[in-house]
Amino acid sequence: MIGQFIPGNSFIHRLDPRTKIIATALWILILFLTHSVIGFCITLIFLIITTFSSWISLPIILRSVKPIIPIVLFTSFFNIIYTSGDVIWSVGILQITKQGIEISVFLSLRILLMVMGSSILTFTTSLTDITSGIESLLSPLEKVGVRISDFSMMITLAIRFIPTLSEEVQKIKDAQQARGASFGSKKINQRIKEVLPILIPLIYSSFRRAFDLTNAIECRCYNQKIKRTKLNPLKYHKGDFFCITIILVLLIVIIVIQNKGI
Repeated sequence: MIGQFIPGNSFIHRLDPRTKIIATALWILILFLTHSVIGFCITLIFLIITTFSSWISLPIILRSVKPIIPIVLFTSFFNIIYTSGDVIWSVGILQITKQGIEISVFLSLRILLMVMGSSILTFTTSLTDITSGIESLLSPLEKVGVRISDFSMMITLAIRFIPTLSEEVQKIKDAQQARGASFGSKKINQRIKEVLPILIPLIYSSFRRAFDLTNAIECRCYNQKIKRTKLNPLKYHKGDFFCITIILVLLIVIIVIQNKGI
């Protein structure tokens, strides 16, 4: 699941975390600029090559998009029935248009590719490296009074607790089933009722973990105002410049394709 780090020694693993963060940001920008079949084919090929370069198995990458599939289906449904254009099928106030299908397909691909590409960052980069990368990239903002260390810590903790909360949900669900609760009903009202026995214990557990984390940080006298040194300072290498060059070339190619309307 996204948020987990998978140790390795691949080309992507060895890249500077700042390079991977910049590449991920550019990847998201590229996806939002892509509006054609050829553009999505190029980005998909690029993602497959990057996945093989990271030595992360494709099923693991695909599994990272599983939690957002309901959101993708939900947004696609409303785009299909509420987008005006050439009507293909209609019944009553509902209608399916050619433009609606096109927008839904492109939107779904954009979200799925964005999550899959972003998951490679967390799969190949430890939280410590992500924190160091964010602090280094945003360090110029400290000159205007922005506390970058607090911001980077907040982001990394949020990423860290994604898999933890997922495991907690599964444990709560298993405990409820052991007490006779049933899940997986096809009725919407019943599904809403099924969420409550999971949601309330999850909120309690989340607050408890937050308090435990706060106490642990305070017991270690953690102070963000102190300027800290790094055991392993970040350094750019040839592979980092190669990676940034490739992603910039992809960005230029997508912009050219969109300008020419291909």
